[in-house]
Amino acid sequence: MRQSKKTQQSKKYLKWMALASLSAISMTAAAQSSVELFGVLDLGILSESNTSNPALGYLPNPSDKGHLTEMKDGGVTLSYWGIKGGEDLGGGLKANFVLQGNLNAANGTAGGPNSSGSTSLFNQQANVGISGNFGALKAGRVISPIFDAFASTDVRGGTFFGSGLTAVVGLNSATGSFSGASSNASLGALYNDNAIVYSSPVLNGFAASIEVTMGGVAGNSAALRQSAATLTYTSENWKFDGLIYNGNDDGIKAAATPDGTNTNRLVQVGGMYTNGAVSVAAGYFKGSNPSDTGAGMNPALLGGAQTSGNLDMYSVGLGYKVTTALKLTSGYYDLKDQANSGNHAAMFVIGADYALSARTKFYADAASVNNVGSNMNMAPEYGVPVTAGGKGAVSDGITSTAFMLGIRHKF
Repeated sequence: MRQSKKTQQSKKYLKWMALASLSAISMTAAAQSSVELFGVLDLGILSESNTSNPALGYLPNPSDKGHLTEMKDGGVTLSYWGIKGGEDLGGGLKANFVLQGNLNAANGTAGGPNSSGSTSLFNQQANVGISGNFGALKAGRVISPIFDAFASTDVRGGTFFGSGLTAVVGLNSATGSFSGASSNASLGALYNDNAIVYSSPVLNGFAASIEVTMGGVAGNSAALRQSAATLTYTSENWKFDGLIYNGNDDGIKAAATPDGTNTNRLVQVGGMYTNGAVSVAAGYFKGSNPSDTGAGMNPALLGGAQTSGNLDMYSVGLGYKVTTALKLTSGYYDLKDQANSGNHAAMFVIGADYALSARTKFYADAASVNNVGSNMNMAPEYGVPVTAGGKGAVSDGITSTAFMLGIRHKF
């Protein structure tokens, strides 16, 4: 039957209305999504005495390459760039993703001091997740929540020069099972592959996170698995944190067939009090091998030299905000090997930050580290090992000093 002209016009009108509606829906969806390019350039001049052979990484060794002066990436953090975004799903839910990788601002190359063997473009983060009133859930390669936890109660803020982070690297070095070739340290990884992380919302100042990584070993779901949990509290003047990390089949089991044995455990508690311009902080770290504390982490790795699976570390810090732009910080980190008497390391650091704007600042830092014994290699700058005892050589005490002056810009 032949349609009337009026009917044809009505259908044409409805067709255009439908197309307009679809266009409007598409434009609304696009408006609810976001993609952002972000990053940091952090570069300075580092001067450090008694440096060691970088090819030997963080393993304690007596190699002495002498005094080093260099252009160094990463005084506060390593330089990095990334892409992040999200989509509003409605009902308070949002989908999120982050892609983030190191770059060396000194020479423009990709990667960092703990990723020399990595060809990954996004070697820090590559994860996707969902967030809402319930908290946030993400999966992929992540920055471990244990770093954010202990850095929150460190006056130095977990910086890459002289802080709780470099002290934890020293703690891992003393186990004899961390070469520094990757970020997966025996006692608490900075970055984790194959991870699932849940972070709770903040409730009355409290927040918690749980992390589990998958080992991917057929026939044994516990093999090579890592897990961690953190709890933090923040009020007007106080910050507290606590964490526990467990790693299976690392260290002493590294050369054997993975069987899910819990060989690595890190426990930490810390607190910081701020009153006006003054901040005071203290913390305690315990690194151990729960399966056999007396055996150490990996005795074979250092050719029979002393290693340890029983380490205690204490930290204290003091900060003072001189003006809104100028902040002074200091920290003392003391590491003791409870399995090998006489092995000890101590680091003292002071620093100053001057903010030129919300995104740009200058910083100046100085540190002194003393390593005593055959398995201590605490270093002031992340990624620059120092001369220490190792491979059977016992040190009566080697002191390394370091200074760094740099600039940091966020975009």
